[in-house]
Amino acid sequence: MLTHSADLRRYLTGFSSTFGFVYTDAQDSVLFTDPRYAEAAKAALKKTSVAVEIAKDLDTVLRFVKARKVKKLAVPFERITVPEYEALAHARLRLVDSSRAFAEAMAVKAEGELARIRRASSIAEQGYTAFLNELKEGMTENEAAALLEYKMRTFGAEDRSFETIAAFGKNTSVPHHRSGDTKLACGMPVLLDFGCKADGYCSDITRTFLFGQKGAPDDFAEVYEAVYGAHMAALENIRGGMTGAAADEIARGFLRGKGLDKFFTHSLGHGVGINIHEKPVLGPSGKDVLRDGMVFSVEPGVYFEGHYGIRIEDTAALSGGKAQSFMKTEKRLTVL
Repeated sequence: MLTHSADLRRYLTGFSSTFGFVYTDAQDSVLFTDPRYAEAAKAALKKTSVAVEIAKDLDTVLRFVKARKVKKLAVPFERITVPEYEALAHARLRLVDSSRAFAEAMAVKAEGELARIRRASSIAEQGYTAFLNELKEGMTENEAAALLEYKMRTFGAEDRSFETIAAFGKNTSVPHHRSGDTKLACGMPVLLDFGCKADGYCSDITRTFLFGQKGAPDDFAEVYEAVYGAHMAALENIRGGMTGAAADEIARGFLRGKGLDKFFTHSLGHGVGINIHEKPVLGPSGKDVLRDGMVFSVEPGVYFEGHYGIRIEDTAALSGGKAQSFMKTEKRLTVL
C-alpha cells in the first residue's frame, strides 16, 4: 500500500509533514520524506516500526517499490492526481483503491486516538471559557474568532480544526457564516462554531448564547429549549447498531414535534478524527452503522433566514453502545 496524503500519513505513522509517502506491506512500513523533515521524522519514529528514508519525488519511491517486486499496489484513488496515477500505471503496477479501507479503519478509534480527541475537546472548552471573560460589546466577529483561536492556543492547541465561525445577530441564521465586521451589541444572539487540534486530532463544538437580554428575539428562549431538547434526546438515545439516519431522526423527530424540523437544514453530525469530517455520517441518508469507538458530532440546529439561528454541538464517542460526550461546558441557555 502506498499513500502520500497528509492525513493518511499522519494516521499510519503518527508524524505530521507537508510532504511524504508511506509504503507498507505485511513486513515493513516506510515513510519517505524530503530532507526538511528527515531528522524530525527519525527522532519521532525511532521507537516505532516505521522506517524513514529520504525521497524528494515519487520516482524514488517507485524504484523502491519495483526493487521489492511488487505487482499489485493499493492507493487511495480519491487522494491522488492524474499525473501520479499515470506514473503508477506506467510502472506497470496493478492498482487497487484503498480509499474505502482507510475510511472504515479511521472511523473506529483506538484508545490512544480517543485520548487525543478528549484532550482536543478539553482544550477547546478551556479556550472558550477564557474567551467568554473577554468578550466585549463592540467587538467584531473577526476579532471574536481571533480571540477564541488565541485562547485555544494558550491552552495547548497546535492548530484550529477548521476556520472558526463567530456569528452575531442575524448572521447566526447562516449555518456556515463567514466571520466579518459585524459588531457585537446588547441583545444579540452569538453563535460560535470552533474546535482545535491536539496531537493531530480534532475537536468540534458549537455554543449559542445571548449577549444581554434586552433587545433579544422574543421567542429565542423557547426555540433554544427545543434545540437543547433535540440535542439531549440524541445524546441520550443514540445506540450502537443503529444507522446514521436513525440517529439523525432522533433529533429531527424531536424538532418535528415542535414544528421546527423544516428549519433543521443540515445533518445531525459527522465523524471526527484526524480530519474534521470523517465517517460515520449522521444524516437522513446516513447508512453507516454506529459502533463502539466511533467519534462524531451531535449538532442539531434551527435557522430562521434573516432573523437568527441556534445550534448546539458536542463531540461524542460511542462506548458501551451509548453516546458519551467529551464536552462539559454549559449547554442550557446562557445570557452574558
